[in-house]
Parts: sequence; structure tokens; C-alpha cells
Amino acid sequence: MQRPADASRRAWPKKPPPTPFAVGGLIGLVVFSLVTSWDWILGIGFNPLALPGEFRDSNPAMVEGLYNVTDAAWRESYVDRLRGAFTDPDSPWVLSLDSRIGRGLVETVQIAVLATIVGSALALPMSIYNTRLGAASSTRLAISKALNNTIRSIPDVIWAVLFVVLVSTGALAGVLALTMFTIAVVVKLTSDIIDGIDMGPVEAARAAGASHAAAMRTAVVPQILPGYASFSLYAFELNLRGAAVLGFVGAGGIGQAMDFYWSRLDFEGVSVVVFVFLVLVIVVERASIAVRKRLV
Repeated sequence: MQRPADASRRAWPKKPPPTPFAVGGLIGLVVFSLVTSWDWILGIGFNPLALPGEFRDSNPAMVEGLYNVTDAAWRESYVDRLRGAFTDPDSPWVLSLDSRIGRGLVETVQIAVLATIVGSALALPMSIYNTRLGAASSTRLAISKALNNTIRSIPDVIWAVLFVVLVSTGALAGVLALTMFTIAVVVKLTSDIIDGIDMGPVEAARAAGASHAAAMRTAVVPQILPGYASFSLYAFELNLRGAAVLGFVGAGGIGQAMDFYWSRLDFEGVSVVVFVFLVLVIVVERASIAVRKRLV
């Protein structure tokens, strides 16, 4: 039996055109970006034509480094010195547990792990009380949201500066700062999924006479546990990167080693630190993604 000629045309529905709201929003976003970024009285002074000259005049050392990269002899010498960081015990950038870079890497991982464990443990009950279901009263909900919004509004670098003042420089300040950052991230993400859980187990627990705390523990926590664990692993990835930045303000980690070389204009040493830390981040990220896939 022969198919009607217009059957193929009816097989695939036409894609609906974009709505006026979407088109207007896109145009408005482009216009807003140009108005706020361009070099005029209400802009931030971005002028793409002036960037090459400003880069050349403001960063002579970096310009010289980029020029060296084009030199084959310099590249060969640099690769030999980079190889020495892994093979030569006399290299100024040698990677060992006793070296500046090695100690910084170990301390970075320690800071990230401790901050993730402590922050995630505190974030679980705070996530429950940050929802209408868990708070059970408007007053407690308002207090919980105000506390969590305050924690989330302060960047991790500001937390680090604050704790450096309170407990002095070192890894402890980094752990405390990233603990607060972990709480901010995990509480926000976990409380969002609590609002969408199945209410059947909660109502069954209440009908059986369970207290509010018992209902949350037995009916809510099991439903959010996979997502909560996934968010905690995600926070660990962020903490690992954050620990590198916090070292610049004295909060320990590989950032202090990077700051040491940077302050001495040893950009080759900085590049070694960046390379080694990049490898660490990639390995941890792939492992974390594999674990998160099994959780959700």
C-alpha cells in the first residue's frame, strides 16, 4: 500500500518559534552587556582596542615570558628544568613531602577534606531547618534562612581573611573558611531538593505517632541522602580549588607556595605549581564524577 504523499511532512512537527519574551530578553541582555562594559561614563571601561597596549605596558615580565616561549632553546631548557621537579632532588621545585610544593599539595588536600567533612556534617541539619517542612514554624524558618543567607553572602576569601585575623595564618584558617563555604553550598542545594520530596513517608511517620525530629530522620533524610552526598562531593571539588586561592591571604595550602614564587617573580616556579595542581584537580574531579554517578 502506498503511503500518502504528505505523510512524511506530517511525521515531524515544526519547532515553535521563540516567544517574544525570549527574543526581548536576549536583546535586552546584549544591550545591557554593551552599555555596562563599554568605555563611557556608565560603563566599566572595557575597550578591546586598547587591551594589547595596556597588556604590554602593565606586564613587561609576562610579555618577556611569552616572548621566551617562542624561543626553541628556551623551551627545551624549561622542559628540562620542569622534568627536574620530578627527577632531580637538587631542583628548586622538586616534588617531595619535604619540599615547599609537596607540603603545599598535601596541606591543600587536608584542608579540603577536613572542611568538606565538617561543613557537610553541619549542613545536613541546617538544610532541613532551612525548609518549611523541617522548620515547622515561621519563626524558626525565618531565623534559619537569615543565618544561611548571611553565610552564603560572604565569599570564601573574606572568610579566610577573617579567620586569619582570629586564629593567625596557617591551615586552620583555611579549614574554617572552607567549612563556612561548604555549609553555604550544601545547605542551598540540599534544601532545594527537600521541597520536592515525596510527602507520603512523612505523613506515614506522623500518622504512626513519630515526633517531628523522628519524622525528619526516618522519612526525609533517606530520600535526600543520595543528593546530599553528591553535593558534598561537589563541595569537595570546589574546596580543593578554593584552598589554592586562600593561600594568597595566608590560609595555608598550595597557594602559599604559589605566592612565594610569585612574589619573587619566579614565573617558572609558578608554572610548576600550576601544572602539578592542575593534574591533582583533574584526577580528583574525575574520581568525584565517577562516585557521583553511582550515587544519583
